[in-house]
Amino acid sequence: MLRHKISLILLIALAWLLCRTTIPVVAAPPQDDPQQDHLTYTVQPNDTLIKIALRYNLKLTDIVLANQILNPNLIFPGQQLTLPGVSFQATPVPAASPTPGAQFYTAQVDDSLFTIASNYGVSVGAILLLNGFSNPDLIQAGQVLKIPGGSLPSPELLPAPFVTIALSEPVITQGRTLVVKVSLSDSTFTSLSGQFEGSPLFFSQTNGAFWTIVPIHALAEPNIYPIMLTATRADGTQVNTFENVTVIEGPYGSENIQLDDSRGQLLDEELIRLEQEKLTNLWSRISLRPRWAGPFLYPVAIETLRITSYFGTRRSYNDSTELSFHGGTDFGGGVGRPIFAPAAGRVVLAEPLTVRGNAVLIDHGLGLFSGYWHQSELAVSEGQEVQAGDLIGTIGHTGLVTGPHLHWELRLNGIAVEPLQWVQQAIP
Repeated sequence: MLRHKISLILLIALAWLLCRTTIPVVAAPPQDDPQQDHLTYTVQPNDTLIKIALRYNLKLTDIVLANQILNPNLIFPGQQLTLPGVSFQATPVPAASPTPGAQFYTAQVDDSLFTIASNYGVSVGAILLLNGFSNPDLIQAGQVLKIPGGSLPSPELLPAPFVTIALSEPVITQGRTLVVKVSLSDSTFTSLSGQFEGSPLFFSQTNGAFWTIVPIHALAEPNIYPIMLTATRADGTQVNTFENVTVIEGPYGSENIQLDDSRGQLLDEELIRLEQEKLTNLWSRISLRPRWAGPFLYPVAIETLRITSYFGTRRSYNDSTELSFHGGTDFGGGVGRPIFAPAAGRVVLAEPLTVRGNAVLIDHGLGLFSGYWHQSELAVSEGQEVQAGDLIGTIGHTGLVTGPHLHWELRLNGIAVEPLQWVQQAIP
């Protein structure tokens, strides 16, 4: 009976607070015994794990581990979460104190995070990190923002055996490949694994350090995403930790492609589904040894290099309202011009496809595959090992095309990523 009275008092108090404040979401009534060392929290509309963690001064990783959440972005109103180390009497923490060296700006009507960042000459990602935002679109007039003008907050200490976790791009645009490098202090932890957005990560070792590559989807919502890392001993003992990466919007344009009646028939949903299933089955077979080394080569001769459509471009066909994105880079060229393997790998497909035309798919290891669509002739066969610079076929206009070209595509864990990044830098 006493507990019900307490809950009623808390509900009345929270209702009063809601009327007096502009905060859109408040904590649900606590449901735990005062003697317990955790609080059961009911997820509210518009809640995110990051918001809850900030509200109760917790680490995002602690909430994820305490509730065994596989995808930190999939929580729903009404869901019960255990908040470890939070007592029954706990109240949400106030806003963070000013950061030394930072400037402060009060958001105005019609402001966006992107215009504010441009006005101050800083990156959107830097503002996101400094303010702990989970969504760059959710700022309100009157909100006080910290603008980077000094050093960012110091990173938290990692749990042993993790010594360092290095991200190639802590703030990364949609569609790029992220490199994660991890060093461990204890050699008895013999393997490292991880997850990102519900998909497994596969690690390799170079000079005793672990590394992996993470695909950032070209349509990923700008947000802060956790990367889950698990170090494992031979006896099965595990230690988990997380590292956050901030994804921001990519600089992608748009285009509308007009197809004649014969080519337009290739947009049939069933044809696309069957072909996609075939390819998905192939690039889901992960070989754990990386086969490539250094930057990739262009798949066409540099002397005749001509890009006709870039990766990530938002696309529609025949004035349709349905939008997709271009999953590769298109190179223009006459029929019969040579196509070369950009890196070492093993051919896992070399045959005509309905939508993609004459196609080659190469496995480069560690979940990375490269595809070459619309060819006129194929110069390799399934199971063949190729090296960088080997001839694999010729440019054509087979399948769903409006003219002769090569569509070059990179898939990492099944997700299309920017191919030109792999030419412009050595990964890892």
